[in-house]
Amino acid sequence: MSVVPLLLGLVCLAFGLALTTNHRGFRDRLAVSPVSLAPGDDRVPGTFKAVGVMATVLGAFGTVFGVVFVIFS
Repeated sequence: MSVVPLLLGLVCLAFGLALTTNHRGFRDRLAVSPVSLAPGDDRVPGTFKAVGVMATVLGAFGTVFGVVFVIFS
């Protein structure tokens, strides 16, 4: 149970990095999927990139917190 914060941080970090770096066209596929609220807009890929950067930052903090939590619990 003590590894849950670490796993959540790693998942968030992986998702954010996949969005930020457009790994294997992941961001492009999301931009044309039903998840996108404006599929034809030019700003949608930039929005997904910004969300990816924020998810990467949140995942990095979550991973560090998870490592510290596992060490001290």
